[in-house]
Amino acid sequence: MNPAYPGLAAATLYLVGAWLQIGVLSGQSQPSKARTFGIGAAAVVLHGITVALVLVVPGAVDLSLFSIASLTLFVLAFALLAASIRQPIENLFVLIFPLAAIFVALSLVPLSSPTPRSAFGPGMLTHALASILAYFVLMVAACQSLAIFMQESALRGNAPMRLIRVLPPLQTMEGLLFQLLWIGLVLLTFSIGSGFAFVDDMFAQHVFQHTILAMASWMTFAMLLLGRHAFGWRGKTAIRWTLAGFAFLALAYFVLEIVLGTRVPTT
Repeated sequence: MNPAYPGLAAATLYLVGAWLQIGVLSGQSQPSKARTFGIGAAAVVLHGITVALVLVVPGAVDLSLFSIASLTLFVLAFALLAASIRQPIENLFVLIFPLAAIFVALSLVPLSSPTPRSAFGPGMLTHALASILAYFVLMVAACQSLAIFMQESALRGNAPMRLIRVLPPLQTMEGLLFQLLWIGLVLLTFSIGSGFAFVDDMFAQHVFQHTILAMASWMTFAMLLLGRHAFGWRGKTAIRWTLAGFAFLALAYFVLEIVLGTRVPTT
């Protein structure tokens, strides 16, 4: 199947869903959660098909920037849609759906030649995809924590900005943050575990420093989630720990790519 067909259809449905939600926010149309959810679900299914067709081609794998970004937005759109079943977060469709539409369309444009599968050892492709997904999901969680900080500051200052009015309630935003953190932690756990399983010699392959920093990130996020469960951590405490955990992870990839000169997908 040509990935352009489901890809363009997914992009169109994402934009329709975002447009409908904008109409609700502006008061021009009545809210219809079932209608928006149905359109979003169809878009996510078509997006998933597109991701599969674009990433995996005969004898090769496309790990270009747009392909990975499309995969990340697929995961986020799916998670957001699933969370919207029980939480009033439909307003976030206005932000996520257009981004998903843009990157699913851009993923149809080849940036470079796909990487031959022979370039990956046994299990390394799975490890690479888990690592990349963990990084981007936790990056979104870090951005979410900054949005919560802005939301809290605006509410405490009694000067809510227009963007703040679009965002869901603060408690819902915090709940979504921890859902993203759980997803990111699971992916990061799988990434680190598969790295130990499939990287033969961490010292020879120059990923020891990267692994130590990634494990520091894992411990930071794990402690935050434990603190949330045991002590009810939230607000500024959650924001600080989230940003600290992502800082460790970002530094890990900086060390890997810039300092050691090793490409992320093949580590």
